[in-house]
Amino acid sequence: MRPKQSLCLIGSILFSAFACCASFSQENPLGQPLLDADGNIREQAFIRIPLQAEDQIYADIDGLWMKEVLRELIQFSQDDKDSGRLFWGRNLGTEAHTLSQQWAEDYFRQLGLENIHRRSFALDPVWTMKHWSINFKHAGNQFELESARPPEKSSSTPTSGLEYELVWLGTGTEADYLDRNVQGKAVLIQDIPRPGTLRHSIRTEDALQRAYAHGAAAVGIVYGISDNFAVWQRTGDQPGFNLGYADGVRLREMLGTGDTVTVNLNYRSELVTDRSGDSVLGVLPGTTDENIIILAHIDGYFDAASDNASGVAVMMGLIKHYAQIPTAQRRRNLIFMSSLGHHSGPGARWLHDEKDTALAQTALLINLEHVALVRTKYWGPSLRKMNAVSPMRWWVWGSENLLGFVLDAFQSFNVAVTGDMENRASGEMGSVARDIPSLQVITSPEIKHTEQDTADWVPAVGLEQIARAYAKIIDGVNTLDRDELQPAINP
Repeated sequence: MRPKQSLCLIGSILFSAFACCASFSQENPLGQPLLDADGNIREQAFIRIPLQAEDQIYADIDGLWMKEVLRELIQFSQDDKDSGRLFWGRNLGTEAHTLSQQWAEDYFRQLGLENIHRRSFALDPVWTMKHWSINFKHAGNQFELESARPPEKSSSTPTSGLEYELVWLGTGTEADYLDRNVQGKAVLIQDIPRPGTLRHSIRTEDALQRAYAHGAAAVGIVYGISDNFAVWQRTGDQPGFNLGYADGVRLREMLGTGDTVTVNLNYRSELVTDRSGDSVLGVLPGTTDENIIILAHIDGYFDAASDNASGVAVMMGLIKHYAQIPTAQRRRNLIFMSSLGHHSGPGARWLHDEKDTALAQTALLINLEHVALVRTKYWGPSLRKMNAVSPMRWWVWGSENLLGFVLDAFQSFNVAVTGDMENRASGEMGSVARDIPSLQVITSPEIKHTEQDTADWVPAVGLEQIARAYAKIIDGVNTLDRDELQPAINP
C-alpha cells in the first residue's frame, strides 16, 4: 500500500472512530429514568428489601415520613441563612438552634413522650462571621471564586485585608517543600477526603502545621477530588481560606503557566460570650425502672441533612413507633434526648461525667448520627450518586448476645457496614461509649460539614432501614437482663 493511501485509510479510521464516539455522547432517548426533575435519584428508585414475615411489626416505621421530618428541621437552617447570617445553620448559641430545640420538644409532646424536660449548659464563646471577602488577581484581572470561604474560628484581618502571593504545594508533604521558598506567601494545598473532613489528608499529614513551620503566611485548602464543595475548615490561628475542587483546579492551572496569582483576604469575626444551650429529654415509660437511652444531636453546619437531621428524623420515627405500643409491652423506659450537640458544645459528655447517677439504671445507649447517605462512586472529577444506601462504620460495646442482635438486625434490613468494626465510638457518643453497653452506625461522607450537605443526600429508604434495625435491636435487648448485655471483659 502506498504511503498516501495509508494516510487516507488512517484518516478514515480516525474519522469513523470520532463519529462513533460522538454518537455515543449524544443524549439517550430513554432519558434518565432514575432521576427526578432536579437531577437527584428518585426515592422510588432506591433498592428496597421486602420485610420478612417476622418483621412486619416494623412496617409502620416509614422512611418517607422521616424524610419530611428531616426537611422540617432543615428549614430552620434555611431561615438562618435567609436572615443574612454568613456562617449559617443550626449552630450552637444561635436563634436557629434555639428554635430547633423548641421544635424537637414540640415533637416529643405531639408523639406522646412524658417527663419532657431540658438540661441547660453554658457554652464556650460563640464564633460568628460578620463580613468576609476573598479576592484573587491574575494577569491584571481581579475575580472571586464561588466556593471560596474563610476558615471557621478565624480572627479578623486588618480592615485593608491581607494580600499574599499564591504558591501551589501539592498535598503539603515535606517532599513538596524541597527547593521551594514559601516565606511570607500563601500556600495552596490539595486536601483529599478519606473519608470527608473526618480523616482528610491535611489533618492526617499535619499539612497546616508544616506550612506555617516553613514560613507560609497563610494556607489555602482545596477540598476534595471532585465537584466544588463549599467548606469552612479551620486553619488554626493563622490566616487562610477554603476552596472547592473545581475552583482549586482553576487556580492551579493559572499557577502552572508561571504567572503570578495573588489572594486578598478580608474578614471580620466576633466571639459572643454568655450564651447557653439546652438538650431536650423525654420518656416513654416501660414496666421496670431500667432505661434505654436513644440520643441524636440537633446542631449542624448549614442544612446539616446528614449531620445530623438524619439522626433526629430516625429518633422521631422510633418515638412514633414505640408510642403506639402499650406501656405494658415495653419492658424498659425509653429515654430520648435531642442533644444540643458537640460541634462547638459539650454534647453528651455529661452522661459520662455523671454516670453514677445518669446511667445507673441504663441497659443500653444508642447514638443516632449520620445514619443514612446515598452511596457514591468517583467518576473522574465527579462524585456520582447510586440508587443504594452507603455502608457505614459501626460500633458495639457489650456482650456477644448484644452483638448477635445487632448483626441479625443489620442483615434483616439491609444495613451495610464495614467489614471491620471501629475500635472506638465517635461523635456525640465518643466520651460515654464504654461506660455502658452501647452501639452506633455512622458515616462521614465528602459532604460532611459542607454547604452541600442537603436533603437529596439522605434517602428515605436509608432512614427506614436503620430505624427498623434499631427497633429490632431494642426489642431483642428487652428479652435479656442487664448483666446479659455487659461485655465479658470491661477494662
